[in-house]
Amino acid sequence: MNGKELTASFWKGVKTARELKMLSSGWNPSTKQKVQIRKVVVLCDAEYKRYMDGELDQPKIFLAEDKERLRYDTRHHAWNCLLVVGESSKDGILAGYLPKSDSLFLTYVPEHQELELPEGIPVAMEMGAASTNLQPALLGTADAAAHYSSFVGLELISMASSLHFAAYDPAANVFTVLEQGGPNDYMQYKGTPEEIAQAFHFNGKLKEAFFDLRYRNISHGSHLVKERQKRTYSKERSGDGR
Repeated sequence: MNGKELTASFWKGVKTARELKMLSSGWNPSTKQKVQIRKVVVLCDAEYKRYMDGELDQPKIFLAEDKERLRYDTRHHAWNCLLVVGESSKDGILAGYLPKSDSLFLTYVPEHQELELPEGIPVAMEMGAASTNLQPALLGTADAAAHYSSFVGLELISMASSLHFAAYDPAANVFTVLEQGGPNDYMQYKGTPEEIAQAFHFNGKLKEAFFDLRYRNISHGSHLVKERQKRTYSKERSGDGR
């Protein structure tokens, strides 16, 4: 992977991370193609290890939901990819789908921190994962309002559902979160940070970051939150406050 214009060599039909690493270490410059990273998925360390130790060509939930966006861009002549990393990993994998196919194209990234990610790129964290190491953790002074407000827009994903941080009220110290089980199926919950952490079983690094008032979350990729904010903005512009 090189240059301001991101390029990489990809392979299809690769079954294991070991095979992918071997292929990637022998890149042929003539096979490099332009890459556009559209989204990042951060797996907790244990799940990332299972992913890297498993069969890469098998279906993955965190890839399937973005399948149609992860294909070749004929206008920009570039491959649209999703970057998969672990919460503490140095390496990662770029993945996408071949045109009109369920077959994956993959490449191994030894040092994902060297990538220049687009500003505002969506970042989805697996339930249980904490801060990403895509960039240094953002730390400020101990400020509860700034800290918890920075979580608005965060999406935590799991095998069965995803949790979206929709709003935070500093005066009441209350979050509004949406638990999504399907495209149009979600339930809304309200609670203090302590109540939300207990209800959704935060632990480990996630719990540590969630209650560290110096920490500022950098991920704001929730499509549900963006849609709600867009609808609210449209109503304000039209003068409709309902």
